[in-house]
Amino acid sequence: MMAIFRMRSAVMEESDMMAGNDRSKCRKSSRENAPNRSKLTGAFLPVECNILKMNLPKSLEPSEIEVLNDWMPRNQTYLLAVSGGRDSMVLWHLLKRAGYENLVVCHVNHLLRGAASDRDEAFVETEAGRREDDFRATRVDIDTKADEEGISLELAAREARYAWFATLANELSCPRVILGHHADDQVETVIMNFFRGAGGRGLSGMTALSERNENWGKMRLFRPLLGIFREEIDQYASQNRISFCEDESNREDFALRNRVRHRLMPELEEVFRRDVRQAVLRGAELARQNETWIEEEMATHDEAVNGATLDVKWLRTLAEPLRNRIILQWFRNRGVKDCGYSEVESVAEIAMSSGRPAKVNLPGNIFARRREGILFLEEGDSK
Repeated sequence: MMAIFRMRSAVMEESDMMAGNDRSKCRKSSRENAPNRSKLTGAFLPVECNILKMNLPKSLEPSEIEVLNDWMPRNQTYLLAVSGGRDSMVLWHLLKRAGYENLVVCHVNHLLRGAASDRDEAFVETEAGRREDDFRATRVDIDTKADEEGISLELAAREARYAWFATLANELSCPRVILGHHADDQVETVIMNFFRGAGGRGLSGMTALSERNENWGKMRLFRPLLGIFREEIDQYASQNRISFCEDESNREDFALRNRVRHRLMPELEEVFRRDVRQAVLRGAELARQNETWIEEEMATHDEAVNGATLDVKWLRTLAEPLRNRIILQWFRNRGVKDCGYSEVESVAEIAMSSGRPAKVNLPGNIFARRREGILFLEEGDSK
């Protein structure tokens, strides 16, 4: 069954505007700022959530609210990740309008932008109070975390957010988190994963509904906007005069995602002379379909991927796609971060080879070793 979940575009009441005008970078959208582009609709529908398709500028029909309610029941409590930016503020507005009253608004201050980071936190807290939603915030020194762990700022920030969501979900007995990822985020993620040499799972991108295994149980992640492009979100924010905070770092090209957004995507559209995003999303959907067999096979090998070692002789009996997936999942379960296809391929090569012991360098000062017929991981400057 496929239904269309449309969001009403009537202008918000003045009481929905941000209280106060002293936050120079926190903006009130206006019709004059609306993007002058033809409207796009989110045609990409993840396999896990093909009942949901949004068309923001049209009316919200009661029967379609019930479709969303089947997917995300309104009588449950949800953690809602809100940065204060346009995307999360639009999502917050949509959920309130659709009748979601049991929201715990969660904000992570990454301490990366000085006073601007504090401004965003204060803005979200003020909005939560005005909307009578519970508010929770935490502060994490992402710069220090990235340096200590030898990972990128983006990865460090993402890990910090999910770790805190998991802690809060356990503390509040609320294992449901709503995130504001949209279709452009999906395109950028798939492209970055492609150039990292990711396999089918990475090329599938994010899913509208997913689960994360935590030590206390499963945490469910909902992404209702995953089929919606940025232009539609901008249009909705403008038509409804939704207040939000501008993160000026999004305009800079320091982060890889920003370089993909500002430089690579325009170049691809210029070369192919069309909007390439739909093609990327169609490819992601096909990749996800091809993942079905591997995921089913992986379910039969839980004991192996959760062990401290992998048996080399057994690995050699597996088909290459399954062998590579098992190695990748083993990395993740053992805490190895930010690994791509090149690392997986290198470890698979030493597993398939014979002779003297061998090792592969992995991110985070970790080594994969083959010795006496087994693969295992070591930390530090092993010789």
